Amino acid sequence: MNSNARTSRTPIMLASTAAMAALLLTGCGQGTDPGTQPSASATASESSQQTDNSSENAVDQDTLLQTNDQLSEALGDDYVQGWIKDGKLNVSTTSEEQLSTIEEAGAVGHLVQFSSEELRSAIAEIMKWQSKQENPVRNAIHAYTLNPETGGITLSVDKSQLEAVEKLIDDEKPIGEIPVDYKESGGIMTPAATQ
Repeated sequence: MNSNARTSRTPIMLASTAAMAALLLTGCGQGTDPGTQPSASATASESSQQTDNSSENAVDQDTLLQTNDQLSEALGDDYVQGWIKDGKLNVSTTSEEQLSTIEEAGAVGHLVQFSSEELRSAIAEIMKWQSKQENPVRNAIHAYTLNPETGGITLSVDKSQLEAVEKLIDDEKPIGEIPVDYKESGGIMTPAATQ
């Protein structure tokens, strides 16, 4: 192979590497679905991008986002997560006393057992647990998300391994009593899937 052929492929290889790095930095593997969004901000952003909102609806989204930010600050460590569902801001908290603060702000309050920090640690524990499994289970979980409605986490799992993963996690309890929900995965994200 001559050196001209090698140098002509270098930009393609660099572009491919850059595309993969961009996917990793944007949280590839942290997919979301309705009801399991990582934050109200992400939900509102997705909603506004997916639909043609009227200016009135856009103002409502902005108001909900501002309310979520205010509640996050006011609740401090008691704030778990916010999400928008059916045009209403929902906020989960670990403190029963904070439910009135949430409702006074015009949001729907949800009492959950585990803090945001505990849920994020649970995702890290599931990832460690997964890395110790034999194939095909080791490669079966494709995404991990917080589930603010259940106060747990949601795993996106290869449908052919869904039952096996669920049984192993139920038997071994790698994250204790934190609720785990499962959904079928569309597969691991690839550069082609994002275009």
